[in-house]
Amino acid sequence: MTTRGLLKSLSGSRLWQMRRFLILGHSAPVHPDFHLNDLPGGAGRLDVLCRAIGATLMLSHGIRRDVETILLLQDSVRIGIAGDRVKRLNPDERSTAALIRRALSMLADEEIQSTPGIYVSRCTTEEAIRRTVEEGASPVVLDEAGQSFESFDCPLDPLFILSDHTDFTEQEIALQEGMPRVSLGPTPLHASQAITITHYLLDRDEQARADQVRSEDLVLAHKVWGEPKALMIKGLLEDFGVPVNLVTHATPSVYPMVIDGLAEVRLMVRSQDVDRVRQIIADYYEPTCET
Repeated sequence: MTTRGLLKSLSGSRLWQMRRFLILGHSAPVHPDFHLNDLPGGAGRLDVLCRAIGATLMLSHGIRRDVETILLLQDSVRIGIAGDRVKRLNPDERSTAALIRRALSMLADEEIQSTPGIYVSRCTTEEAIRRTVEEGASPVVLDEAGQSFESFDCPLDPLFILSDHTDFTEQEIALQEGMPRVSLGPTPLHASQAITITHYLLDRDEQARADQVRSEDLVLAHKVWGEPKALMIKGLLEDFGVPVNLVTHATPSVYPMVIDGLAEVRLMVRSQDVDRVRQIIADYYEPTCET
């Protein structure tokens, strides 16, 4: 189970429903007549946007399913990429540019899905922000002159707004009035670097909060001696769909020498699962469940 899934299953709450990134492309083409072998030149630094797409969505051997990437090209074309539906997305810039070119070739007044998980439509920057806010997102501008990310209380559904290789225009700055501006440090970063760091900080905070849930919201269901037996019972309970956390006072290498109770392993579960867990253990392992 993922950290996010564990947190939701244990507490009924969530950290971030969706991470969205709105990347403003100022010189990238809005027509499909560009060459895939000249992304930095003839394609108006489309390579920068392709790297940003990779940073928002790509994992090692996987895709971030809870991320939506939005490109806004020349204040006129919106290309949205949904992490939970996108197909054929690869780490290399050339194949990503090919997906963008296909999307531009299908551009129409109404939004069209050009390939699985990629949607294209005519749209201004203002309209793109308004649409995403109406879907429940909270805009956050990534700006090296803003408030430190470390001290920022990130909203539940953030929409991070950042520019390509150029600064925001005066019109874009005006649209951002009233939005929080958050800094990843005083050094200007490439868009893809800023995205990678943002993911890292959110992932870190997510893990910390999940760890807190594990330690604070679980109750004792059963105790056993030794990790092997605890792992067997844990596996059984998880087969029944019950998340379990094991807590012990000694490392496995110490077990053979422990005689004062430190090798005791505690099975911690959600309070609503305690009675069920004890019954399962009684049925499969123990005649009684002493706690």
